[in-house]
Amino acid sequence: MNTPFNTLNEMVRLTSPFPESDTVKDWRASGRKVIGWYNPYIPEEIIHAAGMLPFEVTGNNEPVQMQGAEAYIYSNSCSKIRTCWQLQLDGQYDFLDGLISSHMCDQDMRLSEVWAYYKKLPYMDNIYAPRKRDEVGVQLYLKDLEDFRSRLSQYLICRIPDQHIANSIRIYNRGRELMWQLYELRKRDRPPVTGAEAIEVSKAAARLPRERFNEMMEQLLDEIQRTGREIKKPRRLMIVGNDLHNTNQVAALESLDAVVVVDEMNIGIRYAWGQVDTKLPPMEALARYYVMGRPVDMHTWNSDGRLQFIGEMVEQFRVDGIVSEIVRFCTYNGWDKFDLKKQMAERGIPILELDLEYGHPAGAQVKIRAEAFMEMLESRAL
Repeated sequence: MNTPFNTLNEMVRLTSPFPESDTVKDWRASGRKVIGWYNPYIPEEIIHAAGMLPFEVTGNNEPVQMQGAEAYIYSNSCSKIRTCWQLQLDGQYDFLDGLISSHMCDQDMRLSEVWAYYKKLPYMDNIYAPRKRDEVGVQLYLKDLEDFRSRLSQYLICRIPDQHIANSIRIYNRGRELMWQLYELRKRDRPPVTGAEAIEVSKAAARLPRERFNEMMEQLLDEIQRTGREIKKPRRLMIVGNDLHNTNQVAALESLDAVVVVDEMNIGIRYAWGQVDTKLPPMEALARYYVMGRPVDMHTWNSDGRLQFIGEMVEQFRVDGIVSEIVRFCTYNGWDKFDLKKQMAERGIPILELDLEYGHPAGAQVKIRAEAFMEMLESRAL
């Protein structure tokens, strides 16, 4: 059995209990603010440059009963939205000083509207999310980012200067570089980390002060090199679809003699991807990175680029099979699944399609299907 990494255990400790961890309590005790963000079109660099802690609003490893949330949000809405709102109703996100979302999908806007109406925070904002990856989209997004900086500066009663944003860009670029090094290590025949562990790293990045996270990532990469740890499992999987913050769901797949070597999630590979161009003016650099500098996601028209990216990752990470998980009632991922299955069939890559409630453990039926999928992968390898 592989020994857990001490550094990763420390990351989990520093982000526990969830969501108001000891790290968050210490941050607030020093008089500093915490700003929640909800989707990948929120540039954390601007929040960081304002001297505040960006904190991703999500669920975690424990399932949440959502009966209270369903009094405010329809039960056929995205279960991630309902989970986050239930946590707020339970008082678990009362530590937030603000919340920022974007017009990425109707479900995100619904959460923002309900939060603003029933539990309004001192600072609440929404940012435009472009649907096209082109120059027009960049310029529209840049204008909205400038307006966002002005509103956040007004809240602070202090203008957020370009120099601070440029410094935050360098810090976040370093974090992405370190996280990408971990992805590169997962290309090995015997990767040093499991998929569940890799997601815990990404969760820590979205919950810790980025300077502290960068220090710990350097320590983790050093620990990986020193220990020579290897995951010796025959089947290599890729997860595509919605973000999974309950790593028990990933660990359940990996318990079937498989290892997740790569993903296509916003909290995963997109969070580690690329660099913001430090040669450009900082606000323009952020706009170009967030619109065009990351892999195509499910919200971008058209999504062929997303499917091509998945195919490229399958080849680079030598994936045997794909697990396509869709949080129930997520229409965006649902639109793509037919084309995804067709294109992966042309590449000879089988797909296991799962329809899940966000944050909830897979039931017996899902387990049986996953076991059958693994047996099929084993038979193909003979």
